[in-house]
Amino acid sequence: MVLDGKDADYIDEGEALIRQMRDVVSAKVIKNDKGEIEEIHVLSGSSRNPKQIVRDIESAFMAQFGIAVDHKKISVAQIHDENNNGCAGTEIRPKIVAVHLSTIDRRTEARVQLEIADSVIEGTASGPSSATNKLRVVAMATAAALEDYLAGICNFVVEDLTLVTLARHQAVVVSVALVTNLGEDRLIGTAYIKEDDREATVKATLSAVNRKLALLLNE
Repeated sequence: MVLDGKDADYIDEGEALIRQMRDVVSAKVIKNDKGEIEEIHVLSGSSRNPKQIVRDIESAFMAQFGIAVDHKKISVAQIHDENNNGCAGTEIRPKIVAVHLSTIDRRTEARVQLEIADSVIEGTASGPSSATNKLRVVAMATAAALEDYLAGICNFVVEDLTLVTLARHQAVVVSVALVTNLGEDRLIGTAYIKEDDREATVKATLSAVNRKLALLLNE
């Protein structure tokens, strides 16, 4: 269970991995002086059994990092909301309506339209037109559309975007910071590029934030 070398990276990635799990609101991984995982604290909604969340964490850490985490080191605290009957963690899945990208005078502008609950929302963003930054602008436009839908209760900041090869297929990985009055949360989303790298970028951005949307709407 020793995290060889890059302890901080594994801790951050581990927390991000847990936060992507269904119904999880926040997560904190604590290591000891030897770089071993000492405790994992999780705050979740009430729609899932805590034991299932613990099993998911054990499986995820073994698959992602090759680390066997003792279930006794994982604590799960749940938020019980009688008014919402445990439904606050229900995922909201925006649908892609259109993605437009244009370049003028070395500047790229992106316009992304999404459908959420029968409403079409739109976000725009612009920036320098380098190859990678074009996709980053698409991610920023996606984040802007979600911010507009959430009526300013939070900010989504696209911190990084990269292209990776997984199982001989190219994928988009997007890192998003969720900023609320309670602080900052880092989220990660991925999507394989099938035909359109712009559409894959929107999907990766939505992958990062989808599990938080219902929770944010019920705050």
